Amino acid sequence: MPEHDERTQEQREADLAAREAALAAREAELEAREAQAAHTDEGKHSLLNNGDPHFKNSKEKIYDHFPLSVHQMDILIGVLVALIVLFVFLGVNQISFFGLF
Repeated sequence: MPEHDERTQEQREADLAAREAALAAREAELEAREAQAAHTDEGKHSLLNNGDPHFKNSKEKIYDHFPLSVHQMDILIGVLVALIVLFVFLGVNQISFFGLF
């Protein structure tokens, strides 16, 4: 019986070594794909991005000026747009806004 257990242990070690080799091959393939993707992204140009590694879109530039999170800034912008729409609606329909106008 002990010989059978030893062979089983050897088989387990062989299987484990094969799995580790397959995993290492997969990791190498993923690293190669990531490197290729990073290389293709570096040269990618869009309408506003001229390939500058420090490029920020205009929304990010606006958010850098205020000490608010992006979510808070989005809420603030939404409220301001809603107020603009409200006042345009009231002006077009000539409805008095609490008698102020």
